[in-house]
Amino acid sequence: MTKSTVKKLILNAALGEYQAKGFRLVEPDDHTLILFHQDEQVAVFSLGGALIPSIHQACEEYFEKAGA
Repeated sequence: MTKSTVKKLILNAALGEYQAKGFRLVEPDDHTLILFHQDEQVAVFSLGGALIPSIHQACEEYFEKAGA
């Protein structure tokens, strides 16, 4: 398994149930993590501040704003 594959598995695990709801995490550099819902950027986190509860909260807030 490559380092890239392991990183993707970890990011998907951090999303938990939200991955099945259309969310994904992208790490464009060594300092940033971006949360997307489908192709819409939802939130940007510093890697130091990207805790699983804060990622899940951003997903919930997105759904609240969208009225879903």
